[in-house]
Amino acid sequence: MHKTKHPLQVWFRNAPLKIKITLITAFAIFLTSMASLIGSFIFMHSCNNLLYQALSGSLSSSAEEISSKLANIESMTNSIISSQAIRKNLISLLDEPPSDILDQNVDNMITSSLIDYYQNYKSNDINYISLYNPQFTSSSYKAAISELPDTISDTVIQAAGENSGYACWITDYCNTYGLFLGRDSRRVQNLKFETLGTVVVNVDLEKLISSSTQSILNNGSAQYILYENGQEIFHSRSLDASQLQTLQKDLHGNYQILTLGGLPYFCTTGKIANNNWDYICLIPYTYIAHTLRLTRYLSFGILLFSILVVFILSRFMIRSVTADFASLVDKMKQFGQDESTLPVSEEAYANRVDEAGILHRQFDQMTVEIQSLIRQNYVNEILTKDARLKALESQINPHFLYNALESVNWRAKAIGATDISEMVQALGDLLRATLSNKNENFTVRHELHIVNDYITIQKIRFDEERLDYQEEISPDILDAELPQMTIQPLIDNAINYAMEVITETCHIVLTGYAVDGVIHIKVTNNGSQFEEHLLEKLENGSVKSHGIGIGLLNIHQRIQLIYGSDYGLTLYNTDEDHAVAEIIIPQSKV
Repeated sequence: MHKTKHPLQVWFRNAPLKIKITLITAFAIFLTSMASLIGSFIFMHSCNNLLYQALSGSLSSSAEEISSKLANIESMTNSIISSQAIRKNLISLLDEPPSDILDQNVDNMITSSLIDYYQNYKSNDINYISLYNPQFTSSSYKAAISELPDTISDTVIQAAGENSGYACWITDYCNTYGLFLGRDSRRVQNLKFETLGTVVVNVDLEKLISSSTQSILNNGSAQYILYENGQEIFHSRSLDASQLQTLQKDLHGNYQILTLGGLPYFCTTGKIANNNWDYICLIPYTYIAHTLRLTRYLSFGILLFSILVVFILSRFMIRSVTADFASLVDKMKQFGQDESTLPVSEEAYANRVDEAGILHRQFDQMTVEIQSLIRQNYVNEILTKDARLKALESQINPHFLYNALESVNWRAKAIGATDISEMVQALGDLLRATLSNKNENFTVRHELHIVNDYITIQKIRFDEERLDYQEEISPDILDAELPQMTIQPLIDNAINYAMEVITETCHIVLTGYAVDGVIHIKVTNNGSQFEEHLLEKLENGSVKSHGIGIGLLNIHQRIQLIYGSDYGLTLYNTDEDHAVAEIIIPQSKV
């Protein structure tokens, strides 16, 4: 059973070559494009992840910078409370009798020291440094002290006193008055710690965050939210309450892209280690998103442009390939409609070594060979028929002629004219052999029968004493094929030309033999000579043909048409009195 083929499969098989190659190319381009798109998506996703990790790492570095500055401030306060000069002046306020001069001198000395510390550590974004003692307050920036509510300073001093001389960060006022650090300077008196004074440092947290991110991100656009024990202690001024709520609700994981106020932000979370504060850091993502989007569109555009260019080039190349085969198909159709006309051979394919050039050249060669075979068969038929007619030089109706000859033969026998009867009998056999088309495979044996009938007639015509005919035929060539009416015209030529020249006996010898698969049949006669290069002269018309000449040229052309140019008829003279007509054909038996 034959498996039923899908209609699409049948259509594809019957589609033109151009459609097939175009579909295959389009399918290959589609697969390549899909693979490129998928690869691009994977690549961009990986790049985005790497970018997010890099941004998160950079923001983590900014948090480390913040932590480092806060640690520097703590270290500074430790230096202040450890300063011998400051401690000595603070102790003098407690141990010496109070006086305005003493207070003024101590204040001047402490203020000068605080200003020096401020200058050395202002890169850590300190607003001012103050030192509170029971008599007065010294500060690097007294104007700021006057603006600070007493409740805040009291809260900071109280928190510092409760922290036993360690640094204490007060975060309750970060969004209003800034971040405060309090630290007591104490001494041991009567086995008890006695507070000499309290160092209070005010830090501009907004400025601290800006400068820390500026050194990492080369811009001051980062925003922070700080948490202590889960409670917000600070947020950048540009963030409003709704944005803070969105962050708390939607932010999950270590980093994420969130939209706040209609703009995208890259958000990352982390911890400021020294202070154990949690933070959320945000940077605007608009420029990065625009760059990524532009890169994505540009990549897709380049891909689409490449696909378009590949498709156009493929169409051009496919057209150049299919044009060769279309031209070949047109030549085939043209030759199929009219085999007598050769298709035009295009010079463009003459020197091409690809498949198209080989096909075109082979087809052109095949058409030449086919036309040559057609012409050969056609001409051979004409020449064969012409040989029969020229041999008799008549177009008499065979049936009428046979009946007439039979009547003459019957009458000759009735009156006892034996020679006439033999002549008529031979003539009838000769006519039957020459005018009959029934035997397509003509052999040497058949041709010898015709020759013998013809010799019988000629001996009666010229007198048997004037015509001497001999045969020397090798038995192994009797059944070999040869074109019809090839030997008899040569015998006729020998008799006619020899009888015209000589009055003595005409000797004709017919010899035949085979050598290395090639048959040689020679007709040798005395009394005549062949003109040099007679066949060539008959072909080019330089010698006028008269009857027999036409027959010789006919024999030569028929043999070459059938067997090729290596075979044919050769005319030559062995001496001044003998002429030879030699037939050369390949040996093939019926």
